[in-house]
Amino acid sequence: MTLHSEVNVDLEDTRRIPPPDPDREPLKVNVYERMAKAAAELMPLFPYDSAGAIVPCGAVFTGGPDAEHGHFFHWNTVNEVVVTYGANQAMLAPGQIFVTQQLHGVNSFLRNEKDPEAFAVMVITQHQSTSGDQREAVLARCKKCKAELVRHDYDATPHGLPGYDAKSYGADEDPIRQFATLYHSLKFVELRNSEEGRTCAECGHVNDVFPAERWGWGRQVAQTQAVSAAHRTLKEAAS
Repeated sequence: MTLHSEVNVDLEDTRRIPPPDPDREPLKVNVYERMAKAAAELMPLFPYDSAGAIVPCGAVFTGGPDAEHGHFFHWNTVNEVVVTYGANQAMLAPGQIFVTQQLHGVNSFLRNEKDPEAFAVMVITQHQSTSGDQREAVLARCKKCKAELVRHDYDATPHGLPGYDAKSYGADEDPIRQFATLYHSLKFVELRNSEEGRTCAECGHVNDVFPAERWGWGRQVAQTQAVSAAHRTLKEAAS
């Protein structure tokens, strides 16, 4: 019986990884170091979010006597993959990997948010659309009857595709772009925490204010605006 046969393989004919995109230089970060200094949950770890980019976003959730993260839902036309880089007293195990459904619930994933020993460090990776429009939505449901309270739909088409509108996030020349998901999560909070957004149209229950400060989206958006403005002032000073 012949166990092996000689096969001539031309290495030039084998599949190869294409060279890096010159507009996206290969980079690496330490997840733990980066998230120790993060301003917000769902913070992009790399500066690339254009069409076809893979966008890993970090999140750190911690428990404590005053901890409260709330709950909402996120819908996305593109895939998202979650990797847990460490956890304790959480519903996710260290090293756990899963793909979210297009409509998925979002919370701290801590079993008891009041437990100071509870924490979870994770990376949520979003694959940006390569063609056509990209749509997302953030919504909330009534705590009492589960009816939909508010729904914020938005166009998340990434930079590099015809549907991208830079003016919806700032100015065309901004060197640091707002990350659409994070930016519109803040817009969702504005709707959710209004009197109308808190009051259920189905059962009349007035829901608690969503704890936006725990997520840090307002700070992240404001800092992104500030650094782009700072960049413009430096260019003006130089000229």
